[in-house]
Amino acid sequence: MLLKIIRKFSAAHRLPHYDGPCYNLHGHTWKVVFLIEGTVQPDGMVADFKKLKKLLDDQLPDHRYLNDLLENPTAENLAPYFFAKVTQALKPLGLTLKTIEVWENENAAAVFEGK
Repeated sequence: MLLKIIRKFSAAHRLPHYDGPCYNLHGHTWKVVFLIEGTVQPDGMVADFKKLKKLLDDQLPDHRYLNDLLENPTAENLAPYFFAKVTQALKPLGLTLKTIEVWENENAAAVFEGK
């Protein structure tokens, strides 16, 4: 069974290798879409959505400066970074992160798929 959970966070960054306005400090309300795989348990759920949302929120850098996490925090670099963090957080629950989408605005996202 696959679960899809969407979370949001606000954060600032700058793109040091970009020749344009995004070189300067700016912020986004980021949207992150998680596709999580697991087995339906006897209670009829893969996992409690409320608990999953909290776990996922704890992995996201709300109101942070993303350059403190990654030197070049593009959506393309954030997607595998978050994927690795969330994968580790889901392991104790027996869940697998299949894909992650990191949306910097309503029109542009990077999608990372696990192997």
